[in-house]
Amino acid sequence: MVEILRMRNPVQHYAWGSREVLARLQGRPVPSDEPEAELWVGGHPAAPSTVVRDGRDEPLEGLPFLLKILAIDAPLSIQVHPSPEQAAAGFEREQRTGVPLDDPRRNYKDRSAKPETVVALTGVELLTGVRSAERLRATAERLGLDWLREVAGGGRPVLPSVLTMDEDAAAAAVRATVAAARAADPEDPVAAMVRYVQDRHPDDRGLLVAVCMNHVRLAPGQSLHTPAGQLHAYLSGTAIEVMSSSDNVLRAGLTGKHVDVAELLAVLADEQAEPEVVEPAADEHGRRVYPLWDERLSLTAHGLVPGRSVPVELEGTAVLLSTGEQVLVRAEDREWELGGGESLLHRGGGAVELSGDGRVFTVSCR
Repeated sequence: MVEILRMRNPVQHYAWGSREVLARLQGRPVPSDEPEAELWVGGHPAAPSTVVRDGRDEPLEGLPFLLKILAIDAPLSIQVHPSPEQAAAGFEREQRTGVPLDDPRRNYKDRSAKPETVVALTGVELLTGVRSAERLRATAERLGLDWLREVAGGGRPVLPSVLTMDEDAAAAAVRATVAAARAADPEDPVAAMVRYVQDRHPDDRGLLVAVCMNHVRLAPGQSLHTPAGQLHAYLSGTAIEVMSSSDNVLRAGLTGKHVDVAELLAVLADEQAEPEVVEPAADEHGRRVYPLWDERLSLTAHGLVPGRSVPVELEGTAVLLSTGEQVLVRAEDREWELGGGESLLHRGGGAVELSGDGRVFTVSCR
């Protein structure tokens, strides 16, 4: 039996969020009263979407993914997520030692990994992985950074060297890096990134980690996957993100939250993958299919143009999320209008027809 229900989705108010993006998308007054960072579409227990059934709102449960719209107006924390095995072991260890789930020093909130895939809606800038020692040495020479020259040429893995630097040395390195960035060619990409991060996270030693990472720019429609153990941080832009509903995060900087260097290094993958940007070609219906970490999940972007309907076949349980001004969904002689940021839950599989102007993202779980 097919069931289609309208959803109501919560907005998360984090300091790095925009006061314009989500408000404008949803047709609300701009600027919003406080930063709006993420629109959550899913059943995360901290802030589940609700579904409207017989005129009543019911919390959504059991969805194995969380779909988000990210509105990034400042850098997020530099972080890494554990593998399934690391998450299970870490959660059990902290349970045995009696660390409360709401303790800010707790690293593992659940037993799950947190793979995530992002698709850019606007230009998106992010940091991921660690650049090669050769590239780091070139940056050190270009900007005159002695600390970077030392860690890139010391024969020891770069990140442990940076993360275990003593406080005085790290503070001096941050000052030197900021001074070099301000004196550098304005078009130098590393210097520009340093100035941007310093303006929003003044004198945070995570800046040193950021300098060591790959700086990636995604154009609209391009995608990037972050596997377990991969260091990453989003810097700016608006994007769709699909992730596992987990809260397991180990942080490396650009945050006022707990940083557990030893556990971070234990979770960090020895090989930090080079960025692999994915840009699927659109088919004749304007569909782009993006790979996800689980073959049971599928993510599709549907590019709609006025005057043309697009058939969509859904499997299992699916979410349809509109990022356009007005979208019409037809199924079984019924119609639903979706504005920006509005979504439907579709259970039971089957065909729907989309029309309107803008984009609809569908995530299906078989």
